[in-house]
Amino acid sequence: MSMSRAGNGRGRRSTTAAGILLFALLSGCASDGAVAPASELVSSGWSDPAALAPVGDFDAYVAAVRTELRAHRVPFDPSMAEAELASVAPFRRPPAPGCGAATPRGIAILVHGLSDTAFAMRDLAESLSRQCFEARVLLLPGHGTRPADLMVVDEKDWVGHVQAAVLQAGRENDVVVVAGFSLGAALAVTVATESPGSVDAVIGVSPAYRISSSLLARQARWLSAFRPWLDSGPREEFARYEAMPTRGIASTMALLSRMESGLKGKGAFQSPWMVVQSEDDEVIDVAGNRRIFAARAVNPRSVFLNYFSAEPEDRTDERVIWLPAADVASRVAGLSHLALHIAPGNPHYGLEGTYRNCGSAPFRAEADVQACKQSARVWYGTGRQSPPPGEAGARATFNPHFPDLERRIGGFLAEIDRRQVDRVASSPEGSGRADHAHWTLRRR
Repeated sequence: MSMSRAGNGRGRRSTTAAGILLFALLSGCASDGAVAPASELVSSGWSDPAALAPVGDFDAYVAAVRTELRAHRVPFDPSMAEAELASVAPFRRPPAPGCGAATPRGIAILVHGLSDTAFAMRDLAESLSRQCFEARVLLLPGHGTRPADLMVVDEKDWVGHVQAAVLQAGRENDVVVVAGFSLGAALAVTVATESPGSVDAVIGVSPAYRISSSLLARQARWLSAFRPWLDSGPREEFARYEAMPTRGIASTMALLSRMESGLKGKGAFQSPWMVVQSEDDEVIDVAGNRRIFAARAVNPRSVFLNYFSAEPEDRTDERVIWLPAADVASRVAGLSHLALHIAPGNPHYGLEGTYRNCGSAPFRAEADVQACKQSARVWYGTGRQSPPPGEAGARATFNPHFPDLERRIGGFLAEIDRRQVDRVASSPEGSGRADHAHWTLRRR
């Protein structure tokens, strides 16, 4: 489905949630003065997130959340309201037709990031479908409706939502994988740590295990008492919020603290763990993420993929695979936080997509912003990079190496096609699942 109308804004700002907080605390203002419609700044939906958790049939969950969106969502373009709703709502993708088998290899739960929607996980869902998994994409509480709805939920609602989806999937299939982007990656680790035996593998893309402005972000909880909004600017596209309530950052930091406590309490992370990040990512603490992986990833099947634009100095961990980020054919100089999980053919964020992230003053020179908006073609990268002389630049919103990433994810998943019987026996469902797994192992 084409969402051509959604790209008219062409990227007013390039800040993300962590960056918004940094600028808010340092400068006292995080937006360029424009303000979101009043309807976006008053909470309406997600007042009972537990009632919308995926505890039963997944299709029933999708229908219930769609009803919530229809009642409370403020559309970016009212004339495209139904198309937008269909794009941001949770969904599932069965194994691709060529897979043949009646039973999927497993069920993959996909979790988006802060201020995002299910739309952000579409390319990964399609990839996992092609690899014969059933992909189930969630919509976290507080998302998809209006930014103010992040004020009525917190990290406990997010964790409960993902936990419910994992337990539901475990009743239907012996293999459950959780893949998350940014905040979703931290949720995946948290749920896998707190529910031993329920998750067979975790994939974290641009994971917010550590964020670059964490010292400032930790102040969000007390800051929210007198500054409810870090950014109240209007949206620039249909698929994610631009305005950010302080509570959204506070809930994120509480989730990261919970994740860290869980990892320290266990001493190690037992599940196979795949991490994918860009060394140019300005939101996450890339070195901190590598340290967490080095200290906690004990499963021999775990792997860390690290894209780079400048030659890395530290290659001491043999499990870290360094991959070049640049791609001249796609005019990509580097990969931003928002790029890794998006295919170049994505109709909205891709190379020929309807949306371009040009940034805005004061975070970028106005002449560069206008050049980005007006040029027929641009180079893609991050704030640390400049386009070639005479060329315009935009923030990267897609990964030109997505087909290679898909292949590497496939190799990672090939090792965990079925749950080990002893892990099934120790799961909350008990020996009944272990008996079924014995039959499954013999059958395969």
